[in-house]
Amino acid sequence: MRASLLSFCYRTTRFIVTKILYFYQAIFFKPRDLEPAIKFGDIILSAITGVGAPIYNFKIPAGNTVDIFELKFSSPLIGASFKSETDVLDLWLRMGLGSITFKTITKDARLGNDKPRIQDISLNGDKGLFNSMGLPGQGVQLFSSQIPHSKLWDYDRPLGISIGGNTIQEYFENIKGINKSLTGLTRSYYFELNISCPNTENGRTLGDDPLELERLLTQVRAIINVPMCVKVSPDSSDELLNQIGEICQGMNRVFINAGNTQLKTPLQVGLKPSQFSKPKGGLSGTPIFDRTLEMVKLFSNYEIPIIATGGISNIHHIRTLKKAGATLYGMATALVFDPYCIPKINKYL
Repeated sequence: MRASLLSFCYRTTRFIVTKILYFYQAIFFKPRDLEPAIKFGDIILSAITGVGAPIYNFKIPAGNTVDIFELKFSSPLIGASFKSETDVLDLWLRMGLGSITFKTITKDARLGNDKPRIQDISLNGDKGLFNSMGLPGQGVQLFSSQIPHSKLWDYDRPLGISIGGNTIQEYFENIKGINKSLTGLTRSYYFELNISCPNTENGRTLGDDPLELERLLTQVRAIINVPMCVKVSPDSSDELLNQIGEICQGMNRVFINAGNTQLKTPLQVGLKPSQFSKPKGGLSGTPIFDRTLEMVKLFSNYEIPIIATGGISNIHHIRTLKKAGATLYGMATALVFDPYCIPKINKYL
């Protein structure tokens, strides 16, 4: 009851704030842009955390623990790589996620793409997000200095560290640098190789070349035994995904994250080109669920754990993906629209 009431309040407030924002942008001849509304929501949620225990604290029901390579997820619901703000990730863990994954870390700090770079959309009645953020972030050096001291470790849940790069060597050096900062500490974490980002100029290079992926995994495994996850693209052909599945199956302590956003043009998602700074972007949310399900079924033929990511927002999605072979369920867009889906789903697992 509490989660449902708070969910209604959150969704209503979000709707009102978004409409006010769009009205303001229209009367001042500014391009429509959802990003300020998302940032405003994050600020408000973070500002009231000190008095918000009844609002945010939800217990994860017993019996939902999932073990993967000695990583213990107290709930199979996890936060997909989308956010880096600790206060927001902390709230999601308080609401009942079994893990969160940090926004993809790159070698250098990045501002990301020009705005507007994220919009809400509706396709055939299904809500989603369309973004071309361009992986804005602080860079590996600053992240490495901060991650050992993060308050998120206090939850004693695995943390995913998503890694990006322009070359195999850059991926490798990023992993090695972050892992060095955590060596000797009692921490539960895994690295996620983001080989499928459509929002950078060469973000899918590694995902398009299985041999390069195999070289990277072999290089990492030679010196680091931390569990590794490979995040693949829903835009990849089934033939390519099967090649990646075979490679991951042959590696030690490697699992799959089946999927990411789908590459689309603004017109394909019902936007005008003037409403977006890039000619293409990544579609997320319920409209891509069917492809996520297809990928889970494909990877279920291999002896590797599977994270299903893409379009998940309710218990029916979870049950369908579990039946298809998924072990964990990554959410991002659903958490933007309504983070109270976490306790609501946990209740019925």
